[in-house]
Amino acid sequence: MDRAIEIVGSQNKLAAELGIPGPNLSEMRKGKRPCPIGIRARIARIAGHDPTRAILEGLAEKLDPNDEFEGQALTMMKAMVDAFPEEGEPEATKTKKPSSSKATGLDWRNRRDSNPR
Repeated sequence: MDRAIEIVGSQNKLAAELGIPGPNLSEMRKGKRPCPIGIRARIARIAGHDPTRAILEGLAEKLDPNDEFEGQALTMMKAMVDAFPEEGEPEATKTKKPSSSKATGLDWRNRRDSNPR
């Protein structure tokens, strides 16, 4: 939330952009009031973070780890959140099949052709 406030200019401007009263945003920031999932996603988008990750983290926070079923759901939610790259973390490099004969070490005639004659 601090990053979104920094980008917008002030906490009151952020509250106005979100369409909520300033004191409500202040209470959300202090942890006195829960931040609704939709507001959380919009704040993440403004801050340049992934809104989907923010939604999943918000849902995970609402689950009780001591409850049998909610604990199982929490484990699954954490796995989904961990599947997203961290903010600022470079995405995994994609491996690409080499297409040139120099890269494969094979002569162009020896490569498997997708169009058999």
